[in-house]
Amino acid sequence: MADATFGRMFDLGIDAVSDDASLALLDEAGAVVSVRAWHVDTTVSRELLEQVHALLTEAGVERTQVGRIAVNVGPGHYGAVRAAIATAQGMSLALGAPLAGVGRLEADAATAGFEDARTVVAVHDTGRGVAWAAYEGGEGGVPREVVAPSITSLEDAVRLAPRPARWTGEVGGMAAEEPAALVATERDADRASGDTSAAGLAEPRAVALVRIARARQAFGDPGHVDAVYLRPPSITRPQTDAGA
Repeated sequence: MADATFGRMFDLGIDAVSDDASLALLDEAGAVVSVRAWHVDTTVSRELLEQVHALLTEAGVERTQVGRIAVNVGPGHYGAVRAAIATAQGMSLALGAPLAGVGRLEADAATAGFEDARTVVAVHDTGRGVAWAAYEGGEGGVPREVVAPSITSLEDAVRLAPRPARWTGEVGGMAAEEPAALVATERDADRASGDTSAAGLAEPRAVALVRIARARQAFGDPGHVDAVYLRPPSITRPQTDAGA
């Protein structure tokens, strides 16, 4: 835990890998002190620090009281992921607050919970397929990966995912115990019931980031935190001839 003798009493969660972003502040006991969720209208790099300032102001917390930071490392929008991690790393260095990186899909699975489902499949729309992974409830409710994150078509995700399972995340409102019975195409997924947008989750994903990082004791050197990419960004270095 953060050392209260130095006034470091709060952990900050930063989730800004998609258009729906969130922040959370948790105290030493794990209670949620304040949360902030918003839709990114411009870019994460322009809005994130302003939102952090607003969160701390509303909570009556000084930035020097932030003892640790957990940041969502993706997958997600390339620019947003990079901006969120860079901002978190800068804050970590400036405040002397250790940083932890937590994946988006496992945070979604943790937010969904495992109370009435042994397996949770977390998914989000990438625009060219879906990113997804499957988890079971581990010690302390922390997700344990059973199918590694990957990008496939929605049809392949439905075919390959464990059953039975609860589905959660951000893809056309899809949420079903047995999606194979309801989802054959992405168009069918749009008609399935359930709100799986970030705004529709029981609590902001930023809360889960902190709780997972705490349970895993993952806070450490900010330089060791890097983005999760399931495919190369759309702008990549040109291919060269072999040996060049």
